[in-house]
Amino acid sequence: MSSPPRPTGETGRKAGLTPVKVYLLAFNLLSAALWARLLVITVWFIVTPRAGVNYAAVPTTVGGAVQLLSDHLSGSYDFHQLGYHTKYTQSLAVLEVVHAALGLVRSPVGTVASQVASRLWAVWGVVELVPETHTNPLFTTMLLAWSITETIRYPFYFFALLNKAIYAIDFLRYNTFLVLYPLGAGSEAFLSFSTVPPLASLPYVPRFINAFHDIVHRLPVSVAQKILHTAPGRSFLVAIARARAAAESGGYIWTPIQLVRLALFFVWWPALFELYTYMLGQRRKFFRKQKGKTVAGVNKSR
Repeated sequence: MSSPPRPTGETGRKAGLTPVKVYLLAFNLLSAALWARLLVITVWFIVTPRAGVNYAAVPTTVGGAVQLLSDHLSGSYDFHQLGYHTKYTQSLAVLEVVHAALGLVRSPVGTVASQVASRLWAVWGVVELVPETHTNPLFTTMLLAWSITETIRYPFYFFALLNKAIYAIDFLRYNTFLVLYPLGAGSEAFLSFSTVPPLASLPYVPRFINAFHDIVHRLPVSVAQKILHTAPGRSFLVAIARARAAAESGGYIWTPIQLVRLALFFVWWPALFELYTYMLGQRRKFFRKQKGKTVAGVNKSR
């Protein structure tokens, strides 16, 4: 995340309530309230039993447990208009780019724009264009991560504008991201990935799979037998056979937007790594600062 927004030119001293600061305070307060509403609806959905889901049957396998969890988390988009409220609440974040561009806050324009664009793409470029995502459990996990993160982030910014440090908010800010960032970004990426056709149907991929299939079948019998006698080898050959069958079946036409979604899927991970390592650095600074405020065993920051 970008650094806390403060009016341009403000130094460490306490500044008065200028019109810009009043506006930014109102914006962060409104955003915090809107995201808190989404968090309440999301948690409400999660704790509400689903009709048609057999909770009495205790899963005996990992796959069964995953399936039960998937069934339970599916369908949150239409729950009390969660999807409707999400797209407009997230769209309000466009103003953060405007704030950075106008110099109202000290956040880098490029950083803010890329973060906001990623979220807007997930909402408008994936969820709103592909109705099948409305019942995907990844939508629920994405909203859970987003809403918790933003319900912490906006109050963090709000108090930063007032030059006040609330330890509980700061602590949550620099700890919850450890889980929430991978959960949110991972849900975004795989939700988008779920909307593209099978990779075997990509242009030129069928030709490559057929060529690889021919190479495997031309291996010496002794080598092929050794491969078949190992579990990874058998799985590999089965995967090649299935990929070839999918490629030959055809029936898929990739649209430009699907190609963009596929490309962005691979961009997501280095972007997450960059943001994650940045926040780890901020976290280290925060705890070093807290340690420096501890004198004779008493934490002066509280």
